[in-house]
Amino acid sequence: MKKITLFFLSLLTATSLLAQTAEDALVLSRDLYEGTARTMAMGNAFTALGGDLGAISINPASSGVMGYSQFTFTPSLTIGNSRVNYLGTETSGGKTGLTLSNLGAVLSFNTGRYSGLVNFNFGFVYNKRNNFRSAANVSGSTSNSSMLSAIADGVSGYDWHSLDPAYTSDPYFDTYAPWPGILAWNAYALAPLADVDDKYYTVGDRYAAPTQNYDPATDELYIGGKLNQRFNRRTYGGTNDFTFNFGGNISDFLYFGANVNLLSVSQTTEEFYEEKADNPKQFEARNFISMDNSFWLRTTGTGVNFKFGVIAVPVGGLRIGATFTTPTWYKLRNEWDYTMNTAFDVAYDGKKNYTVSSPAGIYTYRMKSPMRVSAGIAYTLPGVGLISADYEKAFYSQTRLSSINRDESEFKDDNALISKNFSNANIFRVGLEALVSPVISLRTGYQYHSAVFKEDTDPIKYSYNLCGDAATHVFSAGLGFNLNAWLSLDLAWAGAFSSERFTLYPDYYTSVDNATFKMAPTGTNKFSQNKVVCTLAFKF
Repeated sequence: MKKITLFFLSLLTATSLLAQTAEDALVLSRDLYEGTARTMAMGNAFTALGGDLGAISINPASSGVMGYSQFTFTPSLTIGNSRVNYLGTETSGGKTGLTLSNLGAVLSFNTGRYSGLVNFNFGFVYNKRNNFRSAANVSGSTSNSSMLSAIADGVSGYDWHSLDPAYTSDPYFDTYAPWPGILAWNAYALAPLADVDDKYYTVGDRYAAPTQNYDPATDELYIGGKLNQRFNRRTYGGTNDFTFNFGGNISDFLYFGANVNLLSVSQTTEEFYEEKADNPKQFEARNFISMDNSFWLRTTGTGVNFKFGVIAVPVGGLRIGATFTTPTWYKLRNEWDYTMNTAFDVAYDGKKNYTVSSPAGIYTYRMKSPMRVSAGIAYTLPGVGLISADYEKAFYSQTRLSSINRDESEFKDDNALISKNFSNANIFRVGLEALVSPVISLRTGYQYHSAVFKEDTDPIKYSYNLCGDAATHVFSAGLGFNLNAWLSLDLAWAGAFSSERFTLYPDYYTSVDNATFKMAPTGTNKFSQNKVVCTLAFKF
């Protein structure tokens, strides 16, 4: 029993009381730290630097570098954009919102010593770990494939009685049938092959969609005419990191720290898909006009992990840092529902239009996201500036899904997919800061997050969404103003960019004997997310 989170992912997979997929586990496991304006401007390359509240989530030893108490506040503006090419048609979409990237305080306690434990610090920091804000619009026309055809193929093998509430009291929860297939059956958008004006032959538990005509010469189903397809997707929310930190300074040579990280997840997805006939009379089954399907999903939950870090200063100006992060143990809850509308030019039982809504689905489950390790090196030149570089490795192949009772058997297929096809991702970060004057600093940075699917894995085969896996590039720049000894103002911009392939529905069989396979059309999505942040920092 496996709940597919995205509408188009659920076409060929049985859905019932289910949970989450490998692709969704990837989305929730990825980290794109925001932090303060200073850390963001420098590409978050702070594993070896520390000394900033935004860096505590990157390396807990960052607080040990501070010989003072500090408070920071960082509001941000996030703009998510996409430019999509699908079936030769280009569309764009965007979503803008205000959020909080960082809020925190560190209290520093000086021991009065010059060797041994010089100072120790306690900190509490809120950081935005991942921002899901995005929007995508897709449109195009084709006479070669349709989502309804994929839905029909997806329920092949299910007796139609199992889809109909007149025979099965609750087909959504009492059967393993895909929910879109149940909706389509009850919206009169599916029929056994022998029941569509006697034009089709009955071959087992096979179904035809009203977008399909039958060619007896080839014994195949084909799309009757041009279909105008349209898809919209909006995503909100993010992953928030609440960090309780302890750090210390040993002889101004070794800095250490440990975090207890409590994570909060909230992601809302709204999707709408429509396919509309250019000429209904070309479709033999009741002159098909249109079908649209709306899908809503909200994922919420909490998690916990532990992070440990050190920073060493072997010689003046040179710093070396390293961290280890345990897996994150999540408890998550999914809520979802569907609505399907269909329209025909020929009435059946006195009706041409139908609306069917699913019940609300709710499922609670657990996820263990991967452990991480990182190393960094930095060099500072007093009065001039600094340069810093990080390397981080995330072991995505170790991600696991399980039931609320920690039983992985319900997710056997997903966990096998993760182990086989997810790689251990590499993350590189580099940052540069130049002191223009005692008051003004210029900063820039770059991050590279490698793709998680292995090189010999085709993401299209496993991911039918608009936020599929791809390498991500993040460019950043900023300004810093030291207004006085206790107050500073920092500004930063960061832009994340990726280009991904997608399909709106899976490939499907077009012949009643499963001999011919129809490839769904693919598109490309060039996604960007721009952030503008401002940090006020008070030292005391």
